[in-house]
Amino acid sequence: MLRGGEAGFSVFKLLFFVAVVGFVLLNGGLIGTAYYNNEKVQDCFESLTRNMPEASVPEIRLKLDALFRVQYIATDDLPQGFYDALQINATGQGFEISSSYDVSIWPFGSVENRDEQGEYLPDELSGVDILRHHTRIDLRFDPYAISPQGKQ
Repeated sequence: MLRGGEAGFSVFKLLFFVAVVGFVLLNGGLIGTAYYNNEKVQDCFESLTRNMPEASVPEIRLKLDALFRVQYIATDDLPQGFYDALQINATGQGFEISSSYDVSIWPFGSVENRDEQGEYLPDELSGVDILRHHTRIDLRFDPYAISPQGKQ
């Protein structure tokens, strides 16, 4: 026979296990999504350089937007830093395209004590914000592709 205390303890262990697994899956999904989006961007860059080696910068930008729609990359899937750092160097005989951006994953939510620009000083944090800052995961991505030489 089960005693009264043992059954409740089993339910508590089950709930704790479900919470831990849920936390790991949620944050793993966020990290996986960031890497997946970067792979889709890299594929778009490589497709452009392979299929349009002699294109001009406006043609490349137009085609890049179309490829993003085909790959289901929404504007907000990538941080603004991606678009700010996007560089296309076309020579008429080939081009290179690159960007550089950071993605931050906040397992316990983002820091609440921020200034007007959204920045914060780690030394001025208190309470849960300290935990949030220390568990933040910063990922850096640098997609890049260069086309083979065009017709000479």
